[in-house]
Amino acid sequence: MTRRVVVTGLGAVCGLGLDWQTMWEGLCAGRSAIRAWRLPGIEDFPVRYAAPVDDEAFARCHGADADPDRPMERRMRFGLAAAGQALADAGIDTGTGLGTGTGRGSGDGRLPGRVGTAVGSGVPERDPYELLHALDEDGAPSWQTLYARRAELDRASGLFCTNDALATGIAARHRLRGPALNFSTACAGATHAIGHGFRMIRRGEVDAMLVGGADSVLNLPTMTGLHLLGAPSTSELFGDRLCRAFDRDRSGLVAAEGAAMLVLESEESARRRGAQIYAEVAGFGSSLDAYQVTAPHPEGKGAALAMGRALADGAVEPGEVDCVNAHGTSTPLNDPIETRAIKDVFAGGGHYRKLAVTANKTMLGHLIAAAGAPELIATVLSVRDGIVPPTLNLENPDPACDLDYVPDKARHQEVSVAVSNSFGFGGLNASLVVRGYEH
Repeated sequence: MTRRVVVTGLGAVCGLGLDWQTMWEGLCAGRSAIRAWRLPGIEDFPVRYAAPVDDEAFARCHGADADPDRPMERRMRFGLAAAGQALADAGIDTGTGLGTGTGRGSGDGRLPGRVGTAVGSGVPERDPYELLHALDEDGAPSWQTLYARRAELDRASGLFCTNDALATGIAARHRLRGPALNFSTACAGATHAIGHGFRMIRRGEVDAMLVGGADSVLNLPTMTGLHLLGAPSTSELFGDRLCRAFDRDRSGLVAAEGAAMLVLESEESARRRGAQIYAEVAGFGSSLDAYQVTAPHPEGKGAALAMGRALADGAVEPGEVDCVNAHGTSTPLNDPIETRAIKDVFAGGGHYRKLAVTANKTMLGHLIAAAGAPELIATVLSVRDGIVPPTLNLENPDPACDLDYVPDKARHQEVSVAVSNSFGFGGLNASLVVRGYEH
């Protein structure tokens, strides 16, 4: 069985806003969520910029953590909020899995047990600073001292954090009794989750899947790990214009947090329910560089394989693609290698010269395991609205990065087919193809 798969619901929580509409408006307006940032209670950590979620605004919108003795992980709170939005947007009743009967998505509803969950998430860790309070300890230690106590504090962390917590937590909250899958494939996690959810619907195993990702790395263990790898920028030269993908002055990624979820559904199910349809997911491809943990293949072979496989999976010719939502991390290795891979995939007739390329991380920051989910939402809305968000802060293009990256301002143009890329540590690559929906 091969079925068409469409997008019927969206939800997002990120530094640009607490819903997908605000996020999309921010991306189109070229607003950035990146700002000066400090690890809570720690003054000497060398990374000084990030794209955090506004805690006060989130608490006003979604409520504070209900249990101070066993606080919920940030990624879980963000993921639950985005999941609820996406299901409501799709008109799927969160108690029964049936259509709501209140307008769009009402229909006769035949979804119980046929709705699954597939999400990408990162390292399940609690912030040791929060845990100090949970353990009734005080103090303002240096980041090295606190990091050294990590093993001691992790005993408490292990009670609260499991690899499958995000998927099972969301599925349990919304009584989604289909398959529940959690992908841990670094920065490609959410894209892998979306791709596998897409294929499960296409094969007829389920009618719909809640897919996406949630992550928060703005805590001592993960930020220290990233810092020791040399991934985040420690520059303060450009202030809140720090994430500079494809610019010659790029100096590393800027970490972010949040979540984004989409409801994917078979065309048959969506039409039966009378659901709104944003766009169609047409293809998914993945690959492994099999090169180095901390560097992509220098010829971009893995990235090109993922894009090529996604196009082939969707029976889409490279010349049909109008836009690429790039991984675009603002790291010295990713940007030129992704540029090379795009050139290789879209070499026929020099089509790469006609592509509009955008890097959302210049405004959203890098949501790490969740990154592919808000970027897919942006890709879906580019197809729906005919708008390509800008690549912000591209002021001095790197000669090695010579594509049309849509600098400065959003561009209004027809986008019939678009590709969204996610490339992770360890050489894990995934790409999705989206096209406008026509019945």
